[in-house]
Amino acid sequence: MPSARLTGHLFTFITIAIWSVAFVGNKVLLAHLTPIEIMLYRFLLAWGLLLALYPQWRTVRSWRDEAYFFLLGFLGIFLYFLLENFALRFTQAGNVGLYMGAIPVLTALLAHFFIRGEHFSTALLLGFLIALAGMGLILFSELHFTLRLRGDLLALAGAATFALYSVALKKAPQDYHFLLIARKSFFYGILLMLLYLVLAHEPLHLPALKLPVVWLNLLFLGLFSSGLAFILWQQGIDRIGPVAAGNYIYLVPLLTALTGVIVLDEKITPAMLTGGALILLGLFVAQRRPIPDNQDVR
Repeated sequence: MPSARLTGHLFTFITIAIWSVAFVGNKVLLAHLTPIEIMLYRFLLAWGLLLALYPQWRTVRSWRDEAYFFLLGFLGIFLYFLLENFALRFTQAGNVGLYMGAIPVLTALLAHFFIRGEHFSTALLLGFLIALAGMGLILFSELHFTLRLRGDLLALAGAATFALYSVALKKAPQDYHFLLIARKSFFYGILLMLLYLVLAHEPLHLPALKLPVVWLNLLFLGLFSSGLAFILWQQGIDRIGPVAAGNYIYLVPLLTALTGVIVLDEKITPAMLTGGALILLGLFVAQRRPIPDNQDVR
């Protein structure tokens, strides 16, 4: 339905806008908390939000469905964020941002093989190359790209993990409320984070939670960036598919740069304008592909 596709595009854009702003909050919190602590606290808040929105408890039909919810939590909630945070330890943030630009094309490749009706096209590849050039202009307008193998490989692995998560989300077991699916995946992601904390002997900085700058940013990341955004991402994928939704990730550097202009009073540069134009052109080209209205993408 056209209306469903329209809301799907809208939900996906709002998600990307929230995630773009979240980079600022995450950067602030890293001065007070470890990466795994930030992950744990934000998803605990997000799980609580989902429980409040959908307090019903339902018996899962089979262990296979339960295992699938665990897979979603492992890929999208635990492993992706862990790989991204470790990548930031070994390479530049700009490198990580650029490799995240590979998510749409990796999603398209996986969807081509695992989701009926999703086909990798020349338009997708051309859109990816155009948008990648625009991302590079924005991310590296004042930096030089330096290949750091360990961190760059971790960033690329993170991009592949999120692509897997998006494809797996589209093929999630049917007949479950979408909030229950999200809550289940968050629950297993939180369990894996707690296990990691124990095995890695990671310290907890509980006194930092008393600082307004910490709990305010955690509230934003937990309720909006993790809770609301993941719900919207899930609904966006359900309406327009993982490939079309994934293309919006190209907008992250542009929206993050615009946030810096509005919030941090940073300057608009020619590189930002040119890069933004290339990203929008790449997104337009990548989305220009025929999709039959009656296709079954389950």
